[in-house]
Amino acid sequence: ARGRVGPSGQQDGEGEDLETEKAPNVVRLETACAKVFGKRPYESLNTFERVRVQVASWFEIPVVDISIITMVLIYSVAIFFDLGVEGNDCDDTTFTWEEQYSNEYMKWIDLVFLSLFMLELTVKSFAYGHKYFKSSVTMFDTTIVVVSFVFTVISVTSDNQSSTIVRVLRLGRIIRVLLILNKLNKSREGLKKMKYKKLEGGVEAPVYKVIALLQDMAVRSESAADKRHLDWIIDVIGSDRLYTAVFNASAVGGGNLDSETTEWLNSQYAIKEKQATRGSVLDPTKKRNSIAPSSTPEDIRTAHYGLVNITPAQERQLDQIMENVHKWDFSCFELFEASEGMPLAPLVLAIFKRHNLFDHFRVQPHHLAKAMTRVQAGYCYVPYHNRIHAADVTQTLYSLLMCDTVGSHVNEIDLFSAILAAAVHDYGHPGFNNPYHVKNRLEVAITYNDVSVLENMHIARAWRILTDPEHNILGNLKSDDFNTVRSNMITMILGTDMSGHFDELARFMTKTTSNGFDEQSPENTKMILKMALHVCDVSNPAKSPDLCIPWAARVMEEFFMQGDKEKEVGNSVSPFMDRETTVVEKCQGGFIKIIVTPLYEAWHAFAKSDQSNVAVENCKMNQEAWMNGPEGRIETWLKDKGLTKESPIITKHGADAMAQTDFQPVRLRRRS
Repeated sequence: ARGRVGPSGQQDGEGEDLETEKAPNVVRLETACAKVFGKRPYESLNTFERVRVQVASWFEIPVVDISIITMVLIYSVAIFFDLGVEGNDCDDTTFTWEEQYSNEYMKWIDLVFLSLFMLELTVKSFAYGHKYFKSSVTMFDTTIVVVSFVFTVISVTSDNQSSTIVRVLRLGRIIRVLLILNKLNKSREGLKKMKYKKLEGGVEAPVYKVIALLQDMAVRSESAADKRHLDWIIDVIGSDRLYTAVFNASAVGGGNLDSETTEWLNSQYAIKEKQATRGSVLDPTKKRNSIAPSSTPEDIRTAHYGLVNITPAQERQLDQIMENVHKWDFSCFELFEASEGMPLAPLVLAIFKRHNLFDHFRVQPHHLAKAMTRVQAGYCYVPYHNRIHAADVTQTLYSLLMCDTVGSHVNEIDLFSAILAAAVHDYGHPGFNNPYHVKNRLEVAITYNDVSVLENMHIARAWRILTDPEHNILGNLKSDDFNTVRSNMITMILGTDMSGHFDELARFMTKTTSNGFDEQSPENTKMILKMALHVCDVSNPAKSPDLCIPWAARVMEEFFMQGDKEKEVGNSVSPFMDRETTVVEKCQGGFIKIIVTPLYEAWHAFAKSDQSNVAVENCKMNQEAWMNGPEGRIETWLKDKGLTKESPIITKHGADAMAQTDFQPVRLRRRS
């Protein structure tokens, strides 16, 4: 097949590579041709017209955009510095020494930058012709550049410092300010376009190119109405509302649709009624405060962390640990040891008490403690997907929710449902992934039709515990709150299915870069919570090496356990799950580079918090260490810490779940 020659003259495969390499140039040329000559094809142009199109295509190159933006930013710094040292008395025709010093240099700085702007103007005039001057904004920009350039030439060539010349020069300063403000506005539009390209990483989705093209059209449009329409289209696509049906009763039957028909439509077809925001709960002054800690350490201690026969020394140790519950590098291994292998109940109770959720939703602390103890018991005795992982994800999620950007979208009921979702998100995980269950036709895969098999199982089984009449922690919720909790938890836990990672990341990135999260709405909150749990579920590489490495050892051992089982049942061994051939460093480094780092970069673009910034830096540091460091990183770390592969931080997973009377493990029995 490689030897067959296609119509283009290249061998198959080679032609595809060449086409891929040439595609950006072709796209730029076609875009430039459309802007200069409309619908005329490039092939029909004469030599002079083709030269114009080639020149216009230069301005479609990202590097050119970056260069122009950088030049504008540097010039703006110089302008505002000059204004800072300028005298305040506009009637005084004498210059202070600071002004004279500044003016001497600014004359030449102005000349250099304005000459570059004049060059840009000349080149664009040649490339785009009269079309370039149809926009009023462009005409204003051109006028300012030309007038500023003339004033600068007068300043450089004239030695006469008469009052007239001085006033002309000061007028020039004002015009330069207008110029720079206009240039900065255009640069802002350019940067907005480039955000899509910057965040793509290894993830490609047509929506990035669609929005970039629409933004370019909006920037260059000569019609204000067209700009508004294009901005609306960008907003709809970027906010993921393109296919969201909204029911407008006034458009049906003259607006006289009866309540029974409306209720039937909403219940059977899930059509949403028109709504803008979540109502009063989104009051900015209330929203952030609604999840701010409302309890003191003394209040938290009174809950006794849900542990039976807790000693004063153990309680003091837990107090010290919980003081850092909001921090990014919180160690759940320490919590596991301090709680004697029972980390989940103390953690969830401490967070609930910290935010007064017990009183707010009328939850009895002993009911929550019992529910979390049963959930904890349902986590299997496996190296990675165990109760420590559940506690780690719960605490990490709590840390993310405490940043201002995320907190502005989250109220008490959202926090309530998010913490519960994190606590139960891997309930009953047997240590084998979804493809293993589907491939071997196991009972749980049959039950959930091969779709998000484990995730559906986690929420379904855990929900029965949370609503058990003996300790129903949801029993006192209002109907709307109950529905919100259930909807949030299902959405968040199903969102941890890695098979949907790239699609969900593309949606989240698109919404972030199009400012789709500026609006506070239930849909935005749900998307944020869904992504937050997914981010936390793979957070180990985003932590310090002292947390990243032991988790890496655990997940690799669980991989190898599945590989051993696949060999036992006669399956082909899944990638990176053969303990005889897998290179741990390659597995971990590749996973961080392709999955984790782009995910955290997208989250940081949204959250812009200290936690997300540290997380991105940790991802890059751990990625570098795994991919380019010496082999045996796990062994080296253990040796440096004076530990072995049999140390508790690697081997202790919690109580043996198989011995719990209230937990039925997933049966690894093949169904025909």
